[in-house]
Amino acid sequence: LVGAKLAADTTNPALSLGIETDSRYVLNALKNGQKFENEGFITTSNKSLIASVLTSFRTRTTPTYTKWVKGHDGNERNEGADKLAKEALSKDKASFVNLLQPPNLKVTGAKLTSMTQSLAYKAIMQMKTRKNGTKRKRTELNLMRIQNCVEDRFGYIPTKERFWESIRHKDFDRKTRDFLWMTCHDAYWTGTHWSRPNMPVDLQERAICSHCGVIDDLTHILTTCEATGQEIIWSLAENLWKRKKSTLAWFKPTLGDILGCSLAKITNPKNGKPVTGENRLWRIIIAESAHLIWTTRCQRVITNEGRHPSKSELQNKWTKMMNDRLELDCRLTNLKLGTKAIPKKLVLRTWKGTLTNEEKLPNDWTAKSGGLVGIAVEREEEGFG
Repeated sequence: LVGAKLAADTTNPALSLGIETDSRYVLNALKNGQKFENEGFITTSNKSLIASVLTSFRTRTTPTYTKWVKGHDGNERNEGADKLAKEALSKDKASFVNLLQPPNLKVTGAKLTSMTQSLAYKAIMQMKTRKNGTKRKRTELNLMRIQNCVEDRFGYIPTKERFWESIRHKDFDRKTRDFLWMTCHDAYWTGTHWSRPNMPVDLQERAICSHCGVIDDLTHILTTCEATGQEIIWSLAENLWKRKKSTLAWFKPTLGDILGCSLAKITNPKNGKPVTGENRLWRIIIAESAHLIWTTRCQRVITNEGRHPSKSELQNKWTKMMNDRLELDCRLTNLKLGTKAIPKKLVLRTWKGTLTNEEKLPNDWTAKSGGLVGIAVEREEEGFG
């Protein structure tokens, strides 16, 4: 985008301008410029830059032509672009780019004819955010945890917008999406939420885990608490994941790993392509197990008045949860569901290697659900009583 802007700004205005690029993002920004302006750039990413780019092109009086070219095909132009890109990576600081727009070409607000209820709601939320000028510190801390964990595990840093989009993944049901959203915002009443100065003394005691004697926050509940059954549940998840024989070795998830499970990028070491079945199973195992740990803790503290569930009870709950999910996947392959159906190949890849007596099952076992197909659970006599 910056390159297109500089081309428009520096090329002789008496000459026609031709832009060849392998970036569809640039071409789409130019093609949909009128739409972005009509909507007041409310939902447009990089809005300041795109608005400035459009202004630079509108100041020209001669025609501008755009053409998409295939990238990295060995031609000299791509080699030059790659060379400049590598040089940019070694720069200590970014170059200054003037994004100011002439007042007569600056578009403000959205057209009434382009306004929808959804667009108006998003505009109101943006105005409230700018007015308040504050961010939730706990949320920002969790977002940093997610980015650090994804970088450590999968070698890339996701944007915050990418995370919020990922927790709405279709592999998650509504309760799981809500759980991930609430956990990232640290919106559940746990830990230091109870130790606020205006809290009665008897309620402030809830900030401490009655079993471990430490702050009972979500990190403690989901990863270290000895009373929630988290250790047993993560052990079950580990056993199932190891049966998958993935290139991603098992590790006990931290809070950042749990929240960022939807951002997993497990790739084939031979060709570097994502392994869809393993990525999907990872999302399901981590998110569902974490949610079960949370609900088990709530039942113990609120409903059961501190009574701890037995090891066999936890195993049965987890096994039923995973088998229910497997059953749901099989049902969702029904072609009668139309666009909402899940491809059979995706379901088969997801659960491959994790089923009981899998070698005796037909190639397509999705039609044999309902108790005939289930995950393989290793029952440890000493570990589960």
